[in-house]
Amino acid sequence: MKIKLIYPNPDSKDKLYGRRVHSAALQLLAAITPKRHDVTIVEEHLGEDFEYNDHVDLVGITSMTIQSARAYAIADEYRRRGVKVVLGGIHPSVVPEEAMQHADAVVVGEAELLWETVLNDFGNNIVKGIYRSNNLVDMKRIPPYRRDVFKKGTSFSLAQVQATRGCPYDCSFCSAHLFSGRKYRFRPVENVIAEIKALKEKVIFFLDDNIFANSNYSGELFTELKKLNKIWVGQASMRLTVNNPGLLKLAQESGCSGLFIGVESISGKSLKEAGAFKKNTAASPRDIATALRIIHDHGIIIMAGIIFGFDNDDIDVFDRTTEFLTENKVALSAFSTLTPFPGTKIFETMRAQNRILSYDWSQYDTNNAVFRPKLMGPEQLREGTIKAGVKFYSGRNIFKKFFTNSRHPFYYSVLAFSARHSCRTNNNIPFYMPSR
Repeated sequence: MKIKLIYPNPDSKDKLYGRRVHSAALQLLAAITPKRHDVTIVEEHLGEDFEYNDHVDLVGITSMTIQSARAYAIADEYRRRGVKVVLGGIHPSVVPEEAMQHADAVVVGEAELLWETVLNDFGNNIVKGIYRSNNLVDMKRIPPYRRDVFKKGTSFSLAQVQATRGCPYDCSFCSAHLFSGRKYRFRPVENVIAEIKALKEKVIFFLDDNIFANSNYSGELFTELKKLNKIWVGQASMRLTVNNPGLLKLAQESGCSGLFIGVESISGKSLKEAGAFKKNTAASPRDIATALRIIHDHGIIIMAGIIFGFDNDDIDVFDRTTEFLTENKVALSAFSTLTPFPGTKIFETMRAQNRILSYDWSQYDTNNAVFRPKLMGPEQLREGTIKAGVKFYSGRNIFKKFFTNSRHPFYYSVLAFSARHSCRTNNNIPFYMPSR
């Protein structure tokens, strides 16, 4: 079959500054598609256009919640033209019945155990609608991403690699465990290293929700990475990062230049409310400051994930947070409004409390306030989040934090001023968004 895989752009007017990363989901789908099929890729978020009148047998579309409206529009148009469509990704996985209104089939969860069956069924005209697997994939079966089908020069010059999956934490706002399970699973280190050795890129982006998930595995991985002379960035929980200084030092020695840390809030009450307290053992601003200093002492740039809008957040939370992060020399931060994504605990709670203001998924971009906060108005939440980004990335604050982050002066400067531009154009979207 001729198969077209599409990563939708959530907003056709999106003018995000700079280039972004390739879709990891499409790189994986391309890799697990049997060679007998002809695969083409379209990544709208990288400015790629496509025509509906091309001849294809099957269209596969992956989407997060923010992309779902566009994904459905593309799917509807292809189906109107007689082309079969399959939808997958996190949003179709948590609302498969909704997604089925726009597709011939929906893949729920991880695709590795299902994709070849789906393709065979389409080829034999026996499509079964919603495809689910009762098992999670054996990590030994995950192949290296297929990169040869992607256009060159359209993304950041970094390569995405995944070593682990799963997350045991129970954060009320997060749906990661719905897709990849609550148990950490690990690819064999030799497989990960072999994939990295084959890459031309100097910088590696580990997609794992927590690259420090298991000290034994992470230690083995970092030890092997030391031999490759690569630079890498990843994501980690604060607790597992600072509680093992030996592992943090090994990460630094292996090329770690930056970590996205889900700080979420500097309020212990908000962390407890969100169920994020276990992954952030810091119970007070002083504890968080200590943890940030430990990471900084290892020369690692921090990008802090911050969420505004918890029930304990009042109108002063924006200034308190930006001042705290600036005082503690945090290089980068992604400021988000609390968003009740479908499938999450907070979605069910807010729906039961009749606090959700919109079910228009195109508004679920972590910038808009789609629910009624307790201690401020929705517009105050939205405007406060935007202003927090503008304040945090002021020229004065960027220079104020330069010395602490001077071990990587080029990366710090480029990312900080890119984020400054993004915030000032009201596009305060986390850098890693397109990788999902």
